[in-house]
Amino acid sequence: MSTDDAQHRTSQFAAPGAQAGPATGPVGGFAGFGASQDILAASPDEPSGRKAPWLLVAGVAALVLALIGGVTYGAAQLSGGGSQPEDALPSGAFGFLKVDLDPPAGQKVDGFRFMRKFPALREQLGDGDDLRRVVFEAVADGAGWSDVDFDAEVAPWMGRRIGVGAYPPPENSPVPVPGAVVALQVTDGGAAEKGLARLTSALPGGAAPGYVVTGDYALLAATQQLADRAAADAEDGVLASDATLAADLAAAGDGIMAAWVDLGRATESLGQAATALGGGLGVLGALAGGATGRSTYVARFAGPDVFEVTGTATSRETAGWETSGVTGMETLPESSVVAFGLAGGDALVRSVYDSVRTAVDEAPGVAAGPSFDEMVAAAEKELGIEVPDDLAALLGDNLLVALDGSDRGSLDVGARLSTDVTRAERVLDVLEKTAKSDIPVIRERAGDDLVLATTPKQAERMAATGSLGDRAGFRESLPDLGDADLALWVDVNGVVGALLDGLGDGSPDENLEPIDGVGVTVSSGGDDTTFRVRLVTH
Repeated sequence: MSTDDAQHRTSQFAAPGAQAGPATGPVGGFAGFGASQDILAASPDEPSGRKAPWLLVAGVAALVLALIGGVTYGAAQLSGGGSQPEDALPSGAFGFLKVDLDPPAGQKVDGFRFMRKFPALREQLGDGDDLRRVVFEAVADGAGWSDVDFDAEVAPWMGRRIGVGAYPPPENSPVPVPGAVVALQVTDGGAAEKGLARLTSALPGGAAPGYVVTGDYALLAATQQLADRAAADAEDGVLASDATLAADLAAAGDGIMAAWVDLGRATESLGQAATALGGGLGVLGALAGGATGRSTYVARFAGPDVFEVTGTATSRETAGWETSGVTGMETLPESSVVAFGLAGGDALVRSVYDSVRTAVDEAPGVAAGPSFDEMVAAAEKELGIEVPDDLAALLGDNLLVALDGSDRGSLDVGARLSTDVTRAERVLDVLEKTAKSDIPVIRERAGDDLVLATTPKQAERMAATGSLGDRAGFRESLPDLGDADLALWVDVNGVVGALLDGLGDGSPDENLEPIDGVGVTVSSGGDDTTFRVRLVTH
């Protein structure tokens, strides 16, 4: 089923408590069903007071969430051979995530070399290489599995791949909460049936999720009815048949984890829930409903010293934030422990302002009150500023911010703005008078730029030409800096060291010592926005 088809069909796999009408016929792949049978109510053999909350999908959720959140325990190429979770999950999902704990040998070596740099991980990994055991043992106590023998009751049937699909709620549902289905790879169907019965029955909470073992995967959902329906719908169409999802994942490349979301359909589903709850959340629903496009993420080890997450948001509305890229971060003070850069912040403010105005004015219940423009006009009169132009001046077309850690025990903050300096200073005068803050703000001119700082020394550093770009941790953490519209770099040990000195403790955690830096870059342009989050070690 294509993405376009999926957008006109409504998933049945929502939170228990959402109701639908009588069935009119078979439903394929999480198919929408104009009027469909009430599979979300209690079944005849399941007392109504014992409906399992959908969060118990995470029932095996303790394990699922650990696999997702613990991607640093793996090193993989998701394009390896064999069936994938999307080959088992029903079509129609607006979001999808998968993790592989069985990487090819070369990738596995890089992953283990990276992880063993951290004492806490090195201790957990030990001498073995079965990442399933590492994850299982990490969650066993909380999931009620402390008495489960991993080698005898889990290892013989549990595979090394797992996927989660997120699906829209049924139409006209009184509780329009999205639902989820998990696909867990199995290597022995018979043993998996017994093993899952053992695991799910031990879960706390009194209600176990349902599951169906089919082929190479077990499908798990909040109730047995939903799991049965997932398996039946998968026979009519699987997620792998979504050409758009397949193309997006292929373009993202290999990694240990991949995630994909249709932003429009996802925010529509979340917006329905927010709007149904009423009040101010109706505005949240309207804001969420404005998102469009798709987003794809991949996590990987880029050699033994780097773990990174890269991603692309496709067909997002980036008009109003077209920049030539952030400049000058490499000339910030070499003693900086945090550096931030933003290009086109003035245009971004105006773009966000227009989007918020449209969303608020169109939100349910807003028509009876003052319009967004009327509320802004009142604020302008009260504060004596112009919105959004004065706010845009505070960001300018190039903003640099740095926290300096050279004075142990304190973090001096400074900013350098390329902007309409006269206008920006006028706005700062108004804000300082209104805020009545005791924190001093030093202002200086640096050529055509405005420098702001918490101390004269930091103001001097920000006005000068520094050499932060000479630090290896900075360069390696921000490989995309030349094309970035937004960039952030953090010297984790520098920040922690400064804070600990301020508290009288000069002993940073040994698990932080291997980290040379953490970098984030975002680049917008055309129909795509790309980003990278990178952790660099030595």
